[in-house]
Amino acid sequence: MPAAFGQMLTEARESRGLSIEDASFETRIPVARLRLLESGNLAAFGSMTYARSFIRRYSEYLEVDAADMLEDLPAGVLGGERDYRYLTQSHGPWLREHGTTAVSAVKATGGLNVIKSPLPAAIAVFVLILAGTAMWGKHMADIHRLEQAQPAETESTSPSKSNPAMDGSAAGTVALKAKAPVTKQIDFPVSVRKAMPVD
Repeated sequence: MPAAFGQMLTEARESRGLSIEDASFETRIPVARLRLLESGNLAAFGSMTYARSFIRRYSEYLEVDAADMLEDLPAGVLGGERDYRYLTQSHGPWLREHGTTAVSAVKATGGLNVIKSPLPAAIAVFVLILAGTAMWGKHMADIHRLEQAQPAETESTSPSKSNPAMDGSAAGTVALKAKAPVTKQIDFPVSVRKAMPVD
């Protein structure tokens, strides 16, 4: 019966003047699946649920009556309340009653093992690493600013050590004023403490 139905689908498509690619584009069913339907090879779908869905969609597009064909197909592996009862006994209720929380639903079904997601822990670790990196970067920037400020202070206080030929002359004073670096003002309070030996 599937081969005859597949032939009927092929004839309906060809009578409309459509290629299999056109039908695939319009129905959003892959070309390989349409070829399986037209050849009557429903076993290649893997599940009769998929085969039924594709048959229904393709026959509606081609305006072919597929009701008899769908009735003759075997039912899927899971179906009916027997299977639903098995699944709820094995894995707990699928839907919670209104007003219950997930914890109370788990306790009511006998304490199922709940797998906790590693996502919150991963986010916490990422935030800690990000905060640590920001604090380290600020510390390094502060050290760099202090190192730039200290050589400027030492050069302006002792010009005679670096150039003994100009140690009191007017030219030395003019040269010192010309070479004096412009210090940058630091926006935040900085205090530098030096270690002192304890007696």
